[in-house]
Amino acid sequence: MNFTRTIDNQIYSRKALAVVREVYGKYCTTQIEPLANGEAAVTVHIKTEYYGDARQVFLEFWNYFLDISCKQKIESS
Repeated sequence: MNFTRTIDNQIYSRKALAVVREVYGKYCTTQIEPLANGEAAVTVHIKTEYYGDARQVFLEFWNYFLDISCKQKIESS
């Protein structure tokens, strides 16, 4: 089970992605594909044992990713 979103690297930092990948590594794996214009396709693959909670894992993953990215932007300004 997986879900792919296109992100803008000006909004979502690589550092934030590294943090969220580490925190959610128990529940999922991620695949990153660079795209044109500073974007990337991020695919989140839910591990089999968490399929029953896939919706929650997806939502929490993306919410945490956005939260970390926002905090980093605020701290750098």
